[in-house]
Amino acid sequence: MSEQSNEVTFLVNALADAMGRQRMLYGGHQGNTKRTKLYEEFGYPNDLDFDRYYRAYERNPVAYAAVHKLLDSCWVDKPTIIDGDENKESTTTTPWEAAATKLLARHWPKIKDADRRNLVGKYSALLIQFRDGREWKEPVDSAVIKRLGDRAVVKLIPVWESQIKPGNFDTDTMSDTYGQPVNYQFNEQPVGDDGTYGPVRSVTVHPDRVIILCEGSEDENMLSGVPYLRAGYNKLLDLEKISGGSAEGFLKNASRQLGIAFDAQTDMVTIAAQAKEAGYANIGEAMNDKIARMNRGTDAALVMQAGTPSVLSVAAADPSPSWTVTANEFSSSIQCPFTILFGQQTGRLASDEDKADWAKRCNGRRWGFMTAVVKAILERFWKLGVIDAPQSGEVTLAWSDLLAPSEKEKIANMQALADVAQKTQQAYGTPAIEPNEIRAAGELEPIAENELPPDVPPGDPLSDDAEVNPDTGNSPQ
Repeated sequence: MSEQSNEVTFLVNALADAMGRQRMLYGGHQGNTKRTKLYEEFGYPNDLDFDRYYRAYERNPVAYAAVHKLLDSCWVDKPTIIDGDENKESTTTTPWEAAATKLLARHWPKIKDADRRNLVGKYSALLIQFRDGREWKEPVDSAVIKRLGDRAVVKLIPVWESQIKPGNFDTDTMSDTYGQPVNYQFNEQPVGDDGTYGPVRSVTVHPDRVIILCEGSEDENMLSGVPYLRAGYNKLLDLEKISGGSAEGFLKNASRQLGIAFDAQTDMVTIAAQAKEAGYANIGEAMNDKIARMNRGTDAALVMQAGTPSVLSVAAADPSPSWTVTANEFSSSIQCPFTILFGQQTGRLASDEDKADWAKRCNGRRWGFMTAVVKAILERFWKLGVIDAPQSGEVTLAWSDLLAPSEKEKIANMQALADVAQKTQQAYGTPAIEPNEIRAAGELEPIAENELPPDVPPGDPLSDDAEVNPDTGNSPQ
């Protein structure tokens, strides 16, 4: 009996699971178990693909601003390439560092553009065009590359997610490249082109010639990248509804849509007959034509005998509160403070806390994902022979600290320290702040020890702060 009861329980649970999966299949994937069609009612797509992200980036101003705010903030300057750990940054630049810096100097714009495309989709790629005399589907000829050096790199080609797809994958669990594509399919057709302007051709590319940018895929699977706009995509649609609906309301009111009310004594049959005699299909078509002609003229008049016209309009609602709430939700999804993303449009300036939070966000991305991308490019170059390998065996990138004070803040810090030095000098005869400490606050070069002014000894009669005799009230002779 107990065994039969267990079988019934199992069947009931299986049926419940199946019904739950069916509800999610037809009701969407938003997770609301009570109202399973919220996404359908709100107009949200259940599944997002690259085309939706790309259209949002191209046509939605908030999405475009979000991508470029992060992109431009992170690429505000270029890193310093160091052969070894960061402690060697202040030492003399080595020949390898100079060669690597010179090589990347002409490729930074392409690397930045590949990062832009990575932010829009799950991933992007950099195709490296080598001057090695081989087809793209073949491995790179390292012998030719080493002979040509940095002249072997023709250019870097940034491509969108939809332009490059992985081919077959390495399924050998003993291989170092297990789980990685053994080739890629590159579609030369530009994104958004229907074949009218750009080439329509698919090319097989060897992994030696491809570098994948895939932010958020810590499992090293290019298909598991996290699009920058994914979490806040629904809010982008809501922003369009709010701003577009408000604009449509203003347009409707400005169009002077009229309603005609006829009284009970109006002979509608006669009016309809006259409309047909005038060449109209019915009275509705005749009224629409008359009203359209009136709206086209600024001095047009509408003469009515039995009807009473009225303007169909509604009080325009202020979209600011709803738009601001939705914009804040989107800002939180991309971890960008509202005042940083939208600036002064709302009448508020970004606070110091917002600036610091955004600087931390960009610093983390520079020291993490962007550093990994640049290192991957350099490693590919030295493995193929474009440049020599670093002598230390490792490369470090030193980015400027976005939390560092600005020039205005440096001057303010120096003024504050100088004020402390002046007041402590007057109070105790010895300043609490040294000259080089003040210069360090402004990131100025320190003064050599032999060039510093000598300290004033206590009780010097030539000093304004000469020691006073407490008994006589006079300075010592």
